[in-house]
Amino acid sequence: MHRFCTDHAIGCGEPLPGTAALAERHLFMRWPKGNWRRPRFETVGLSYELRTQMRAATGDGRYVGLVDTGDGEALELLSFPDATSIVPRDQAHAAELIARWRDGHPLGGEPLPRRVILCCTDAKTDACCARYGFPVFKALVAAAPAFDLDVLQCTHIGGCHFAPSVIVMPDRQRYGRLTPAAVPEFLAMVARHDIYLPGYRGNPGLSELEQSAEAAARRWADGRYPIERIEVAEVKMLDEDTATIEVRLNAEPITINAQRQIFPVYGNCRDMDGEAPDKARWVAWASP
Repeated sequence: MHRFCTDHAIGCGEPLPGTAALAERHLFMRWPKGNWRRPRFETVGLSYELRTQMRAATGDGRYVGLVDTGDGEALELLSFPDATSIVPRDQAHAAELIARWRDGHPLGGEPLPRRVILCCTDAKTDACCARYGFPVFKALVAAAPAFDLDVLQCTHIGGCHFAPSVIVMPDRQRYGRLTPAAVPEFLAMVARHDIYLPGYRGNPGLSELEQSAEAAARRWADGRYPIERIEVAEVKMLDEDTATIEVRLNAEPITINAQRQIFPVYGNCRDMDGEAPDKARWVAWASP
């Protein structure tokens, strides 16, 4: 019987909040999924120059990956968070544009007409991304037009054991463990620029501890009153594994408790032959 890292992570209770670390800038190239390979820079059909520039542009707060919608289109470049796209003349032109993007120059092209939901379905990287990612991708594609949102399947974006890994752009919101049944509610929340708490992994602009505290404050406020503004105001370390965090909800302070706990988790399915390594994670909750 095949074992999946996502199932193991859920079974051991590893929390989602605190896992939203994300590159500051993203560049995706539309390329047929059937040609994707691991690593993505070795994808079939890419010229040596294009592969070289994609690899060189990755790192230092940048991520370069591939996307597909199954419509046969290729080579379009999409940049986030500036949410622009351009169709290069050919692969040589694409390589030039990626090199310029790496150096901080705007991609150029046109603004994207709608917000974009990226869903990892990269089976070449991890089995969970196919097992859980592809059904959610199909559900998102079917329902998203009613919410004026676009959906793309993408190569590995991290967090295989939180599959399906989903990012809302240009918002830079990270989600995990969505199910097809949850898609309508998720899209409704995204469409009104709200947070879908059951799959929320945190604010990527915060540290892991702060992400956990911010998510705990959101859970506490859910159903009580709408959040107009939320801010992590102060972190007090009581010891190495315990903290209290003051979070301000609409300028009103709320105290969040946090404790570092150990979870035996596998980072991906390929590592599941041995014993699961221990991972220290922050778990946060609001004071009564």
